[in-house]
Amino acid sequence: MRIAAAQFSLDAVPEPSLWHKRLHAIFQSAAQARADILVFPEDMSLPLLGIIARWLPRSPGPPDPSQTALALATLAPIAYDHWQRVMQDMARHFAIITVAGSGLTVRNQRLVNQALIISDQGHIMAEQPKMHLFAFEQDWGVTAGSLVNQTANSWSLYTVVCNDATYFETFRMLRHRGADLIAVPIADPEPHYSEHKARRGTWARVQETPVCGIVGAGTGSLFGFTLSGKAGIYLPAALTPDHTGIVAESSSAYGEGIVMADVDLDALHEYQKSQPKLPKGPWQHPF
Repeated sequence: MRIAAAQFSLDAVPEPSLWHKRLHAIFQSAAQARADILVFPEDMSLPLLGIIARWLPRSPGPPDPSQTALALATLAPIAYDHWQRVMQDMARHFAIITVAGSGLTVRNQRLVNQALIISDQGHIMAEQPKMHLFAFEQDWGVTAGSLVNQTANSWSLYTVVCNDATYFETFRMLRHRGADLIAVPIADPEPHYSEHKARRGTWARVQETPVCGIVGAGTGSLFGFTLSGKAGIYLPAALTPDHTGIVAESSSAYGEGIVMADVDLDALHEYQKSQPKLPKGPWQHPF
């Protein structure tokens, strides 16, 4: 199968058409390469809040958390709904299974950072809230979610969000549910990219739990934070020719683009069979 992972700038946009045009270009590149799956970054809906920026006071750094919390609770669901509709339309138009990244919205009166998997016919297949939040997200009023039952699909594709991949239990739980592919939308608030820090996430999890990890990375500036990160596709080191575990990865941690690679699921399944059975533990709990 062919997998594509996007690196997308999360800078605020003054007009939706500018955001739509860049999204369309990413989808078009993936479709022309006949990608089966396309993965986007975390916080994909938030650039749309730039539309109202002209009416807000300017701040040289991150805004006051209490002001941000009120604004997000009110406005983020509007941006989320637009982002979801556009992503569904494009997934259907280009016939690509799409991990749309994540967006902030309100569910059960709680603000959550929720990822979406959309079918190649434009239907929502899975919704997964972020489980492990950054401190500033908690200050903004975002609430941590829990692992949900994601709808089965033909590729055994599941998704979690950014910091969730810091914990090995996350990948172990998904593997026990049958995951072969785990998409991880990220938006790392790190102005100076560190390869060593980045390797503590999805790449490390894939070496421990034999699946294919797919990272969509947000870059640019978001609410005063400078973001860096590389889109990438990762496998256990033994399944890559150079034994690095890196199938494809962006050349730069900044800017916008797309990486693609073919992944042999039959080879992955054979490798999974050859590995010791996963030890029993709390990650097997049927949450």
